[in-house]
Amino acid sequence: MYTKRRQPQRRNIYHFTGPVAVIGAGVTGASWAALFAAHGLFVRLHDQNPQRLASGLERARKHAIFLADHGMANPKSVEVGLRTLKPCTELSEAVDGAAFVQEAVFESYEVKGAVFEAVGRYAPRHALIATSSSGLSISRMQTAARYPERCRAGHPYNPPHLIPLVEIAPGEHTAPEAVEAAQQFYEGVGKTPVVLKREVPGYLANRMSAALWREAINLVLDGVASVADVDRAIHLGPGLRWAVMGPHLLYHLGGGEGGIRYHIEHLRDAKEAIWQDLDDWKKMPPETTETLERGLPGRGEL
Repeated sequence: MYTKRRQPQRRNIYHFTGPVAVIGAGVTGASWAALFAAHGLFVRLHDQNPQRLASGLERARKHAIFLADHGMANPKSVEVGLRTLKPCTELSEAVDGAAFVQEAVFESYEVKGAVFEAVGRYAPRHALIATSSSGLSISRMQTAARYPERCRAGHPYNPPHLIPLVEIAPGEHTAPEAVEAAQQFYEGVGKTPVVLKREVPGYLANRMSAALWREAINLVLDGVASVADVDRAIHLGPGLRWAVMGPHLLYHLGGGEGGIRYHIEHLRDAKEAIWQDLDDWKKMPPETTETLERGLPGRGEL
């Protein structure tokens, strides 16, 4: 059933009485820490690199203050969260007693697996564990976890303190109640979760983006249009619609009184003709990088 998007309401966040641990103080980790702190949660930010931890902590503070200054967070909650935001160089300290662990370390099975293993040793058994990975298999990462049933993907669209989407994807061993609890937790900090019924590479948003980008590249390589015009065709056309609603609802509305059924019945042949003409290469053509670079402005021009 399709339901209208509603603004998430602050609720009792899965009865979370313990702190929230963010593992990794890079761009994504600092953004997560800011979001959690802005909602008044007791946050521990961990990174084994002291310099990265210090810069991540400062970035998290600035992000949280930005949310308060722009009416996106309660200033009192931000004040509480920043007062209790704690940097930790030891992972064991960060996850001690934690109710929720958001991992945001380097995109590598080896690195993330080591984090999952360590969290299993030092965090309480009831702690939920989420990986911010954008494409690695959660099922494979679960093999390193002591309690794999508590682990699943909680993939944000960066930066997570600003963009509401978070993708919750279960692994092979994820318990259904862990997915439900994660959904409640993320809603409680203002996120809009989408829940995958099963794990697929790229989850939802990146998977659909990859499909669109392949065709965008192909249109340039085939000489159909320039890089600039392909980009304009998206951001000045369907991109404006997509900022409001997704493709299924758009076509449902486009079908008028008949809805999606009318749309499919009357445009099936036209859509199928386009699909038959789309390329389906699985490896990026070797000329892609140089061709796109020639069509894009230099970094200094942006």
